[in-house]
Amino acid sequence: MITILVVDDEVDLEPLLRGRFRRQIQQQIYTFLFARNGRQGLALIREQPAIDLILLDIQMPEMDGLALLNELAALNVLIGTVMVSAYGDMNNIRTAMNRGAFDFVTKPIDFTDLSLTIEKTARYVQQLRESQQLKIISDLKSRFFDNITHEFRTPLTLILSPIEQILQRPPEPQELRKSLLMVERNAQQLLRLINQLLDLAKLESGHLTLSTRAGDLTGFVGQIVQSFKPLADSRQLTLDFQSDLIGFHVFDSEKLEQIVYNLVMNALKFTASGQIRVRLTQETTIQLVVLDTGIGIAPEKLPYIFNRFYQILPPQTDQRQSLATEALPGFTNSGTGIGLALVKELTELMGGTVSVASMVQSSVSEESGTQFTINLPFQAVDLDADSASSLVEWGHPTVNPSFESGLVEPIPPSDIEKALVLVVEDNHELRDFIAKELSTVYRVITADNGEAGWELAKAELPDMVLTDVMMPGIDGYELTHRLKNDLSTDHIAVIILSAKSAHPSRIEGLKQGADDYISKPFHVDELHLRLHNLLTRQQTLRAHYQQLLTQPGDRSPTEAIPDKFLQKLQTLLEKHLDDSQFGVNELAYEVGMSRRTLARKLMAITNLSINDFMRQFWLMRAAQFLQEGHNVSETAYLIGYESPTHFAVVFKEFFQKTPSEFMKS
Repeated sequence: MITILVVDDEVDLEPLLRGRFRRQIQQQIYTFLFARNGRQGLALIREQPAIDLILLDIQMPEMDGLALLNELAALNVLIGTVMVSAYGDMNNIRTAMNRGAFDFVTKPIDFTDLSLTIEKTARYVQQLRESQQLKIISDLKSRFFDNITHEFRTPLTLILSPIEQILQRPPEPQELRKSLLMVERNAQQLLRLINQLLDLAKLESGHLTLSTRAGDLTGFVGQIVQSFKPLADSRQLTLDFQSDLIGFHVFDSEKLEQIVYNLVMNALKFTASGQIRVRLTQETTIQLVVLDTGIGIAPEKLPYIFNRFYQILPPQTDQRQSLATEALPGFTNSGTGIGLALVKELTELMGGTVSVASMVQSSVSEESGTQFTINLPFQAVDLDADSASSLVEWGHPTVNPSFESGLVEPIPPSDIEKALVLVVEDNHELRDFIAKELSTVYRVITADNGEAGWELAKAELPDMVLTDVMMPGIDGYELTHRLKNDLSTDHIAVIILSAKSAHPSRIEGLKQGADDYISKPFHVDELHLRLHNLLTRQQTLRAHYQQLLTQPGDRSPTEAIPDKFLQKLQTLLEKHLDDSQFGVNELAYEVGMSRRTLARKLMAITNLSINDFMRQFWLMRAAQFLQEGHNVSETAYLIGYESPTHFAVVFKEFFQKTPSEFMKS
């Protein structure tokens, strides 16, 4: 049933419309509601969200049709509005159409025209709502895949990270090591399939976007191909990579990696003997060719190989196919039908094209094989090698199908005092695993949700917060935002550790102020390195501020320091410079912190106690006053010392000169 609201001040219009559309009303095709002015119409729209169509007069008392049309945009954009007015109102009708009205009819009303206009507008509204519903379903699907990926990545982290740690230890029995490598290889393959499904869902919903950077295209593709070399060697296949490209290009490394990985893995899967060649050439566009001497694809199947979930089922008696798949644990004879579909859609997303040519062996003397050709419109750029390599993200850790972890020990804290790390993670097994791994080097405290993590961070002021993103209540983004926008916690380094590995998720985390972003599953040795690097950076900055604040020199104590918190402390100390009663408690009160919080934050930033920080600020100001010509007694009183003698003793301890000697020098 289509609900039509008629907003018109002509009282005769209601019986006229009810009579004209009597049959449609009886058959429950239309139902009519009536309002005498814009205000009544607005009230009905708020009460009746199921209104499909409005017949809206322009000239009405209290609130006219144009004013109601303005309000409608904020209330419900899925209502079709037909303006009803006299011929003399054509300028108003034009205004109404510009504001979103769908159509108009003029008075006196031609009911045949009105009937057709209502039918046309109803179809438009139906299409609009179906489109909106599809978008809602698409968003729900995308959110579902996001959530399910998070749920998959957490247990995969708990599989891969412990296995990696076991493989890093002294050699285990060969059979155990072989089994662990098999588990690791299959877990990596499961992770890749999950990522591919997520990318397909994002492509379908239009949420997958490009993220291009400059880099060495030959080096990038070559590294991915090289990662397959051990697997090719084990199967006595020749894997060859050639490129005639020079210079640097702009490309999306994550999507190109997926394309190269799927094509090379596909070639390995269906090639029992011979060779696989990967070539990069510069034609009118960049051309990537992957050629194999495998079993080939039958001509009748070629048109369908890029369809999603299409699977080529070879004859069970095909000895070459059997040999090809036996050497690749974790793959079935038919595959998943995802890889090549993703290759095509990612290529087209980047503005490229993909084609395939294949030959199936029909006799012993004939050769077989398949060639995939990808044309990509990557633009060349002029960059030096150092800047280019820093812009592109080299091969993902999961790209190597036969990856074996190297022995990498956690870096000891050395001169860094044993730091305090807060781990915020809602999965208790993963939280316990991370805490156990980090506790060999750091002091570790944990929280099981963002709210608890926020309270713990304010209470304990850790050196580092390691947080998940998807958590009940406060998520990782909000926690990061709070930490980085609160004066008491903005110095704390934050690493986001999340299953949301897509580029927009990483950008969102970094926008909120995160110092680093690591995707799940992660390598424990990489986590240790990133923590160590951040803490080393903090220690270096702390030493710099300590030297800046404690070394006597020509610098004015009020000279700007690039830290808002220290600037605020110095401003407060300057404000109360001559107040002998202004001490630690007063400073803490003025800055809005407890004495304990202030002491811990100041120590974390400058390695100084509150007393040392205050005394050294006063003494640096004293040196400035003495240089300006004030005598010793005046200077003592100006910086809040009631005893010039005591001031002289403290001054000499700091500057290694008495105030008088300082003035002479």
